[in-house]
Amino acid sequence: MSVEGVNQIDKSELEKLIQTKGFSSVSKKEKEKPTAGGIMFRSVLAAIAAVYFALLFFGKYFLPEGGEFLLSMNVFSDAENPNRLIRIISIVIVTLTVSTILCAIISMLAKSKTLTKRTGVAFIELLGSVVKFVAALVLVFLILRTLGVDTTELLAGLGILSLILGLSVTSLIEDIVAGAFIIAERLFDVGDIVVADGFRGTILSIGVRSTQIEDQGGDVKIIRNSSIRSLVNMTNRSSYAICSIPISKSESLHRVEEVIKNANMESWKERYPEIDQGPFYIGLSSIDGWGLQWIAFVAICQENNKYYIQRNLNRELKLLFEDNEIKVG
Repeated sequence: MSVEGVNQIDKSELEKLIQTKGFSSVSKKEKEKPTAGGIMFRSVLAAIAAVYFALLFFGKYFLPEGGEFLLSMNVFSDAENPNRLIRIISIVIVTLTVSTILCAIISMLAKSKTLTKRTGVAFIELLGSVVKFVAALVLVFLILRTLGVDTTELLAGLGILSLILGLSVTSLIEDIVAGAFIIAERLFDVGDIVVADGFRGTILSIGVRSTQIEDQGGDVKIIRNSSIRSLVNMTNRSSYAICSIPISKSESLHRVEEVIKNANMESWKERYPEIDQGPFYIGLSSIDGWGLQWIAFVAICQENNKYYIQRNLNRELKLLFEDNEIKVG
């Protein structure tokens, strides 16, 4: 039989096998679940934020309304000489709270299949990254402003600095621009099955600078966005599970084709519902130097079932030929 794809296995099939054996597969999202320490840290931050906003909204009932403490806590107040430490802590709490809420909303939107089908998972994930970046930038500038730094001059200086850096990091800019076009044009999205430079896998993430592709073995290939010159998107399209079987040169091709004609291959489709159409016998593909007659079969299926169907098709054909005493190989 053809050795092509012998070591190939689809990720979805691997997960089914693991579940059949009674084990639980660990996905990337499960790996990223927060630990007990992380949950405790977030709980403490949530408690601090709750206390802060409680004091901010209800502190005037039991604290001096025009006092330094309340004026310093209110990041939107125009207090002339606020307590810098209290103001900085307040800025950090407000910024982190707002950015966390926005990221949580974006995370909920990313789980909506209706929305992601229209906008793409990568676009929504990019929004989350932008929110984090902007939040960090705003936090730094507000703290500097509280410390008395002239942020207007700082912005002007950053503009000149970014121009200088821009001339020296053209490759980074190319990656960012390429990433923006990939997301805007939706050439591929998170979860798509693609082949890039001979590497077949599932898109894990599309970042501003690079794209991550995970193969069926769990290996992750990171490609710079500007380096993606050719890529085949196999998602949502029919693929062909092709099997080439070597028949002994002593066998009559007429007899082999008669056995194939009388075989109930429709039952194979019922046995493997992942087959969309077929399987079909497509004829003699080649005769090698040893005289082996290579006959080919094909079944149409989705890309993520290609190797599963290919192996089971090989099995059914081998059993068919054994039952009819047809020498293979």
